[in-house]
Amino acid sequence: MEILLDTANLENIRKYNDIYDITGVTSNPTILSREKAEFFPLLLEIRSIIGDKQLHVQVTGSTCEEMVKEAETITDKLGKNTYIKVPVNEEGIKSIKMLKSQGYKVTGTAIYMPQQAMLAASVGADYVAPYFNRMNNMNVDSKKALEEITWLFEHYHKDTKILAASFKNTHQIMDALLAGAHAVTASPELYTQMVESPVIDSAIAGFGADWEAVYGDKRIYEI
Repeated sequence: MEILLDTANLENIRKYNDIYDITGVTSNPTILSREKAEFFPLLLEIRSIIGDKQLHVQVTGSTCEEMVKEAETITDKLGKNTYIKVPVNEEGIKSIKMLKSQGYKVTGTAIYMPQQAMLAASVGADYVAPYFNRMNNMNVDSKKALEEITWLFEHYHKDTKILAASFKNTHQIMDALLAGAHAVTASPELYTQMVESPVIDSAIAGFGADWEAVYGDKRIYEI
């Protein structure tokens, strides 16, 4: 299971990179635009924080020629462990096929249907990124769709990994993982919600009170 941060906020990346064993960081044009920073300086700062972990950066061109040129520039500036995110339409599939033939790492993104994932895998995409919550918003059963993608990849022996994205809550993250996703990328706030709650706080406070009743304010290393 791989955990990625879906953000370009430097403060959050520093914080959560220290807390969790993250696989890397994903971004897209919308996420980057929120930071109101220069494109490559921001991405280079992210790279300096996460080191050689994965960094997923999306192209913005609409043709194969544009996407391949953008991929060349992105990789030249950010390093070979940068995954080029390519939307999975016909021009995108053509681009993925060409980029993989040239040795690039590629993530097929904007996945709304299992057939998109299968076609991206057929041309060698390293990851496909199904949009879990957005599929739900289209009245698509997201969990079933991921189960179908998982079945297709296993049945046809594809090495492509499922990187589930677009989550509204922690239940969706767990549904994606239970459906077979190899990796998830989510906002830092959702990871916090997985381990922080009033119930957990109450249990920890109870343990603390019971300890102090016997040992006072001493810590274990002071006894």
